[in-house]
Amino acid sequence: MAVEVSVVTPEGRAFEGSAESIVLPGAEGEFGVLSGHEVFLTALQAGALRIAKPGGETLHAAISRGFAEVHGDSVAVMVGSCEFAHEIDLDRARIARDRAQRQLEEMRATAEGEEAYQQYQEDYSRALARIAASEQSEK
Repeated sequence: MAVEVSVVTPEGRAFEGSAESIVLPGAEGEFGVLSGHEVFLTALQAGALRIAKPGGETLHAAISRGFAEVHGDSVAVMVGSCEFAHEIDLDRARIARDRAQRQLEEMRATAEGEEAYQQYQEDYSRALARIAASEQSEK
């Protein structure tokens, strides 16, 4: 039985359709949803999203922080951004990762502040998710 999945960003719907399963980066770690899943609402962290479509195709994407609402046979994902693997410029993602990593290292040396550190950490996590989604899609 299929799960209806909707992924929404401020720019609009990034994905809508049926899936055999979906794996999301929860605040406490990755979790998967199959048809008939328990109803719940959870925070999402920046990371990899995987949608296993009927017929064997798996879509890989990088998402930013947000929320997921599960209702048995439907999943609504609300995130700040969603980039599917075919949309990701891998070289640019690697540059963004390296820049964020340098900023984190510099910040540790200067003790710039918690808010800035969290932003750099988010940038770094998002860059890692973009790279992982792109590389997974190539396999």
